[in-house]
Amino acid sequence: MVHRTYGRLELVELPVPAVKDEQVLIRVKAAGVHPGDYYRMVGIPYAARLGLGLTRPNQTIAGGDVAGVVEKVGAKVTRFEVGDEVFGTAEGSFAEFVVAKEKLLVHKPANLGWEQAAAVPTSAATALRGVRAAGPAKKALVIGAAGGVGTFLVQLHEGEVTAVCSGGKADLVRQLGAAHVIDYTKDDLGTGRYDVVYDIFGNRDVSVLRRRLTPNGKLIILGGMSKGKLLGVGRGLRAAALNPFVKHQLKLLIVLPTTKDFEDLRDRLADGTLVPVLDRTYPLTEAKQAIDHVMAGRAKGKSVITL
Repeated sequence: MVHRTYGRLELVELPVPAVKDEQVLIRVKAAGVHPGDYYRMVGIPYAARLGLGLTRPNQTIAGGDVAGVVEKVGAKVTRFEVGDEVFGTAEGSFAEFVVAKEKLLVHKPANLGWEQAAAVPTSAATALRGVRAAGPAKKALVIGAAGGVGTFLVQLHEGEVTAVCSGGKADLVRQLGAAHVIDYTKDDLGTGRYDVVYDIFGNRDVSVLRRRLTPNGKLIILGGMSKGKLLGVGRGLRAAALNPFVKHQLKLLIVLPTTKDFEDLRDRLADGTLVPVLDRTYPLTEAKQAIDHVMAGRAKGKSVITL
């Protein structure tokens, strides 16, 4: 599935990509969908086009999260062999074949299905970094708890979690470990105070979020997008500018996953302490519908494309 112009996806047939020395070729079994796929597809924020391509995308094949089987390895690859089952990140994963850097892959645990493995990379790594940034916080408020990142965050945070989501998703987040649930359609963020507030791809003003913090609490903004289409990180920049002048710690995290992240997640997945939540699966031809579903905010967990 390619986007030759911003805002469109189309199905085309291309040659199997060549493999460089430090890359592996993967036969894709499943590809995870997350908000970053949307922003790359439409070229928003506009400032990102300095890297994505000013008038049309530089990387035309969509997708970034992958799970599949190693078909070929480059001359300098040492961690994988043909036939290994892997998951990680690879630009252009909405395809039958994709090349990936060796350092951005790990072996798939045997207890994990293809769809579950594809649901993990970017969303779970983002949640993991958020928890690391929060440190040993006891009470947490997770805004967007039933989405892709949120379902991992509820499981990864080791203290008491209050989950913010719509009422129809309350049972899900309780099953994942949330002690309390706030239905934002009735009570927005409630009246409690928390050691850490995780806000996932939200648009609430920083001042509103700070009211839910204890005097020395931390605000972790996960995903920099705000309503502005020019920079897209205006709210995060405001938080960073305010941070030196307040007792609260205000952090913006935009995560690029690493090998260390994936190894940590793999171990948790293998021992069952972390479980991906699947909402829907789509065929490759419905990649745009999958992205639209994620961006509509209706998903319970992760949406995945299967091949």
